[in-house]
Amino acid sequence: MKRNLSCDVAVVGGGSAGIAAAIGAHDAGAKVLLLERNPYFGGQATHSQVHAYCGFCTNGDDWKQVVKGVGQRVLDKLHSMGRFDSFTYSPTGNLYVPQDPEYTKLALDELVEESGVDYLLCCQVVQADTEGGRIRRLTCADDAGLFTVEAEVYVDASGEANLSAMAGAPVEFHCDQSGCLVFRMGNVRHGMDYSPARIKAAVEQAIADGMTGFSASYGTVCRAQDTDDYTVNIISMQIPGLDAATQTKYEMEGRRQVHLYAKAFRRYLPGFENAYLIYSGPRMGYRESRRIAGEYQLCREDVKTSRKYPDTGIARGGWGAELHLGSEDVVFGEERGAKYFDIPLPCLRPKGMKNLWCGGRIISADLIAASSIRVMATGFATGQAAGVAAALSTGRGDYDTAAIRAELERQGALI
Repeated sequence: MKRNLSCDVAVVGGGSAGIAAAIGAHDAGAKVLLLERNPYFGGQATHSQVHAYCGFCTNGDDWKQVVKGVGQRVLDKLHSMGRFDSFTYSPTGNLYVPQDPEYTKLALDELVEESGVDYLLCCQVVQADTEGGRIRRLTCADDAGLFTVEAEVYVDASGEANLSAMAGAPVEFHCDQSGCLVFRMGNVRHGMDYSPARIKAAVEQAIADGMTGFSASYGTVCRAQDTDDYTVNIISMQIPGLDAATQTKYEMEGRRQVHLYAKAFRRYLPGFENAYLIYSGPRMGYRESRRIAGEYQLCREDVKTSRKYPDTGIARGGWGAELHLGSEDVVFGEERGAKYFDIPLPCLRPKGMKNLWCGGRIISADLIAASSIRVMATGFATGQAAGVAAALSTGRGDYDTAAIRAELERQGALI
């Protein structure tokens, strides 16, 4: 039996941007279908064990919150579960929200169920049929076979711009910034020095004693909430493609390095003497891959000068330009402090496409800007804007920026 599904707005990807896009579109009056290829929502927060929602607020003593809307609803849900009270300073001195992937999975399940959005997990989009810059339908696959999804407007929140690429939208592939396979270790002593400098010293001592095969010496170690477990973010590999052969190579290399670092930490990092490896991944975390070529490209000057777009701004960016280039120490290229910049609506719109909007780290941006907007809280903000834009636009390509901004404000977003 053929399966054919229809809706007003189809959202591809159930990470931060996709969750926000789906709820934003629904609250703007659209019938929405959210498609996620994994068996749970959350994207890299849950699938790549990135235990930090960064970008909800600016940094420094004078910080202010710059992302609310659907992102705030996620924080409220985590608070109701006893998993969020306030923003926390990271080992690098930036404010973030610690999150436990298992609680986040449940929080996002509940939020989506309560929202009225239709959704499918374990669903992979494999083809987009496009005519004249307009996506006509998607072909999806699950374990039962193939089915189609037809919508008036689509949102790409896939993280890799998969839908945009399939649809023939202009995309660019980038791998300047390295990916990382995060891992978690248990039975770690709390209260020891786990600063990036101390971690670097431990890795350098391991190398001096003959251990080889490390990809980086700079990294961070953060305590998992209410446990003696710590997550380690140190593996650094530039991943030159999205094909299965390339991903196979780097996923396997990442796992080899996980065990290497765990061994080195037990020997050379005080507090880890009796620690054991709990798990890694399950997937490598990508800081960048494809980005769309949009109607406007967010640029370094936008970030550096905290530029505002009073007529077209649909989200705020408050995270510093955090560059992870190869095995070098992380570089904050453009510190934000307590300032923020606006993200204008045309960054979410691929050139030449009439019924496609994008949210998350795939929006149109140069390297410096992309290293700022890629964080997940900013993904909530751009995703919600993409969803609202999709709900209020038409398949012909028409949209009203003022109406989109007004609806975002009605939904509690900060613009």
